[in-house]
Amino acid sequence: MCEENDKKLQGILLKRMALDTMKLSEQELSDDRTPIVPWLLGKENDDRMKFHQRLVAISAFLFLVATCLLFLGDIPKTIQGNRGIHHLTYRESPLRGLKYANNDHLNVNNQKCSLYEHLNAESNISLVDLRLKNNYELAAGGDYILPTLTPGREYGSKLRPLKVIVMPHSHNDAGWLRTLEEYYVYTTKNILNNMVDKLRLYPNMTFVWAEAVFLNIWWNDLEDDMKVQVRRLIKNGQLEIVSGGWVMPDEASTSYYSIIDQLMEGHQWIMENLQVKPKNSWAIDPFGHSGTVPYLWKKAGLENMVIQRIHQATKGSLAQKKSLEFLWRQPWDIKGSWDILCHVMPYMLYTVKHTCGPNPYICMMFDFQVHKRKHRRTFAEPISLKNVQEQARQLYEQYRRKASLYNYDTILVPLGDDFRYDSAQEWDQQYQNYNMLIQYMNARDDWRIDVQFGTLKDYFKILRKSEKQKTKQHNDKNFPTVSGDFFPYSDKSNAYWSGYFTTRPHAKKFSREVERNLHAADVLNTLVTGYSQKWNVKYHTYHDISNFLQQSRRNLALFLHHDAITGTSKEYVMQDYENKLFHSYNSTQKVISNSAQFLLTGGNLELPMILEPEEVKTSYDSVTKKRVIHVTKTGVPVILFNSLAKARVELTSLLVDTDKVIVKTRDHEEIPYQLNPVWQTSSSVHHSEFEIIFLKKLAALSLEVVYLFKAEEEIKSVYPAKISIFNSMEFNIAPELVFEREKPRYSGSYQTNIPLENEYLRAEFDPKTGLLTSLKDKRTGNITKMDLSFMHYKSQGSGAYLFYPSGEAKPLHLGIPIIHVMEGPFMSQIEVVHPNLRHSVKLFSLAAEQAHGLHVQNFMDMNGNIMKNLEDSEIIMRLDTDIKNSIFFTDQNGFQMIARKSNPNRYVESNYFPMTNMGIVEDAHRRLTVHCAQSHGVAGLHPGQFEVMLDRKLTYDDDRGLGEGVQDNRPTQTEFIIQLEYREDIAADTNAQQISKQHSSLESFTFPTILSMQLNDLLQKPIIKLFTSVSTDMFREEFQPVASPLPCDISLVHLRNLVNSELDYTNSSLVLHRRGYKCGFPTLDVQCTLGSSVSLSSIFKDLSVSSIKEVSLTHMYDKQTLSPSSELNIPPMELITVQFSLDSNR
Repeated sequence: MCEENDKKLQGILLKRMALDTMKLSEQELSDDRTPIVPWLLGKENDDRMKFHQRLVAISAFLFLVATCLLFLGDIPKTIQGNRGIHHLTYRESPLRGLKYANNDHLNVNNQKCSLYEHLNAESNISLVDLRLKNNYELAAGGDYILPTLTPGREYGSKLRPLKVIVMPHSHNDAGWLRTLEEYYVYTTKNILNNMVDKLRLYPNMTFVWAEAVFLNIWWNDLEDDMKVQVRRLIKNGQLEIVSGGWVMPDEASTSYYSIIDQLMEGHQWIMENLQVKPKNSWAIDPFGHSGTVPYLWKKAGLENMVIQRIHQATKGSLAQKKSLEFLWRQPWDIKGSWDILCHVMPYMLYTVKHTCGPNPYICMMFDFQVHKRKHRRTFAEPISLKNVQEQARQLYEQYRRKASLYNYDTILVPLGDDFRYDSAQEWDQQYQNYNMLIQYMNARDDWRIDVQFGTLKDYFKILRKSEKQKTKQHNDKNFPTVSGDFFPYSDKSNAYWSGYFTTRPHAKKFSREVERNLHAADVLNTLVTGYSQKWNVKYHTYHDISNFLQQSRRNLALFLHHDAITGTSKEYVMQDYENKLFHSYNSTQKVISNSAQFLLTGGNLELPMILEPEEVKTSYDSVTKKRVIHVTKTGVPVILFNSLAKARVELTSLLVDTDKVIVKTRDHEEIPYQLNPVWQTSSSVHHSEFEIIFLKKLAALSLEVVYLFKAEEEIKSVYPAKISIFNSMEFNIAPELVFEREKPRYSGSYQTNIPLENEYLRAEFDPKTGLLTSLKDKRTGNITKMDLSFMHYKSQGSGAYLFYPSGEAKPLHLGIPIIHVMEGPFMSQIEVVHPNLRHSVKLFSLAAEQAHGLHVQNFMDMNGNIMKNLEDSEIIMRLDTDIKNSIFFTDQNGFQMIARKSNPNRYVESNYFPMTNMGIVEDAHRRLTVHCAQSHGVAGLHPGQFEVMLDRKLTYDDDRGLGEGVQDNRPTQTEFIIQLEYREDIAADTNAQQISKQHSSLESFTFPTILSMQLNDLLQKPIIKLFTSVSTDMFREEFQPVASPLPCDISLVHLRNLVNSELDYTNSSLVLHRRGYKCGFPTLDVQCTLGSSVSLSSIFKDLSVSSIKEVSLTHMYDKQTLSPSSELNIPPMELITVQFSLDSNR
């Protein structure tokens, strides 16, 4: 059905083009007819003319004709209609008003809109507001001030009983100063081996472990009897596996898709190998914490969590309220169904020095590790009968002072640090000394203290019991509720860890590319599993493909580590991470190619592999590039894959090696396209490389084939672009090329702005800089000021972690740019070219959602020669608008939006926040959404302003342990969409002012609009393209596996196979997310619907699914059994995970 509509629309387009071209040609002919010469009119007058008068008149006429011919000779032949070429901008286009897409407004349910408007949960503490109220004063030494117990109050008859859990641990970074493998060989392997030996030796000693990636490497080295001992230690409670993710992930720069993926990978491994289900999260080293992660942990079945690195001033505010233990609530969770109990460690670090109490110098006396390095001083003295009384007294007082910050007479005292317990001696030292101290303190009845070794499970069990008892005895309230997130983080001295939001953007972009490839590969591989069963065709390469996917998943999961995606590892360690990502990128492309070939040939051609990816990377440090397709007369098949579970109508582009191309469907229907030049240098157009861009409608999760043919005959369906160049008198273009071009000119003499426009928007650009100045919404006629500029902060102490500028941002002076302007009926573009910075803005026409935004690309190389004066600089792209906002919004891991309020009394770096997918600036009338294809640090320092940090080059270390600056900058391409929407429901200015005031005072979060959700999906999951140079007719024209596309508000998070340690298929996993949306904005051109029900039978058109059940997020717990037709009930904003089987033999 979809293809029939495609053909009809293509036919309409071609007929309309032909008619309009004929009219244009006729008009050109009528315009070029013989000029009327007054003195040649009338036979009478002619008879009366003398011969010499006739001669003069004829000469004048011939001169006029010659002049016209000379003028016409200067116009490219192509504009006169030969070869069927049409030089048209959007404003002249005969295609205006035509679409493949449904361009009606979406029918939005008012009841659903009302639900979302009132979806605002109450909490005792809003972290959005708390950061404006914190006490940021510093004590001597640069520490933020925390309340503490008055000395002397640790004793007395009114003391409440105190429970203390001493918890040995070792924090093992999955790469930082060394690579993952180096850490394992030199340290981690010894820790884990000693753990088994010493826990067996000391039955009352305990230990916790978090990172599954190390367990996996270690497990493969173990003998079976050792594995039995590990499981036994877990079973008897001495060893607890906490969190259970593949790594301890960063929470600022990661997407919720990848967080779920690494958590599922870890949980699946732990359940299979250790037969345990983690209950408690342990995240002590990420540099700030997202409000999305608690929800994901709770959905996975975790019940409690511990965090450490949040702003120390925020800890002070929470401690004043006795709220360092709280229920973390989602802002949209009205009933608190997904609250999770969170414990905040109060002091600066998780080391022994900062965990026993407020005095680090006393705490250091109770770290009994004897350092192997002689230059490392040990402050602790071994405990003996002579000193146990005094030493125990000092430790007891620290415990009491720490307990004064909490409300439930129970404290957690972690005992460890980075890579601790790597020697058998340290295990003995810590256990034997603490055991003596514990025995002595527990024997002091007057101290009323009970100290024991324990795990998080022990601690939270005692804590929850204490909370229940206190509630009964004193009718106290339960744990306080807190909503929001903990960004940015500051540990001391007003130093803000907001630089890593952007550090090493090349790596951040690379991980997002691997992420989208992995998603597509998973979806296709799952479909191959089902259709190989349906077609009764054996999938011979299944185990190889499963291995590719597993290694790719684990490499991406590793990169989520809080010193990897953050860019805060040693340079050579970052190269190791990126090399692993490079292997994953190539592996996922193999899976995509293999699976697409299987599905499009009905399983008849699995090998040899003939499909190739259209985008490639040549090395771990290269920019992803499009391949140039060699077009032949026999035709080149190009496969388009839509990895979204909803239809898309989109302009897509290819690079080809000829300008004589015909694009056809398999049924030989021509597809109209725009032909664009490719710039070889800043002033030269490539003579053998071209871009073609055409409109295509793709069904949900579909594969479709188009064919490129090298043309010999006249091409009727091509629309070459019109090219202009500014600030370069050199303009090299082969004369035979069909592009219309204007003479080069200097922008200084150009008096008006340069416009780009389509059906909905008109953007204007400064002719001197080529940068955006305003954006007009054609629906309303309103113009929004939108000055785009590039600026830079000069560092006075920034490093990989910290952002520490010397003052305000200053303009980035790169000289006069060369400006390229390209116009056509499908797409127009302006490109600003500096030696080390290329900035382009594209505006698409005729497409659906894609046409509602400005598509921005920046290509920057901070290591280029012209950038040498920008050492210790941080580059930003800033938008200055006339939007009157008091708050702005950024997304949290792509899952939800959160309000941000800049504090004018604080530093620039304290007002920087992470953005993963989008940021929003709005007032009562309009909303500006900035979509991004990778994570960045962003700020809204003044009303109407929004800035994005693009890259950072830093000479010096910021004294946070890394020991080096950031000097390995690479050429990096960043992508954005600038979207402007005007509200539909603003009746009058007075009403607007009321809405604006209410908005600024009440909202702590918002939802994206329906249109912006769809536009963001197109950016995050672009069409994946494959091609082959092999001439074949084995491909089906299309593969459409989905019965009904998902509604607008439901997104496909995961569709993947689950395998065991032998890579055998066990089940398949489906994760869906119902997203909240903001009403009151136009929904024109949205290609999805709302309100339709979703079930497995509505998703899978032809497949037989069995053993269906709803499960927890990572498949640890079963919830309910389902049938293929069971409607999946997904409340607003929530996730659902469904497990099912595609194996008919099971």
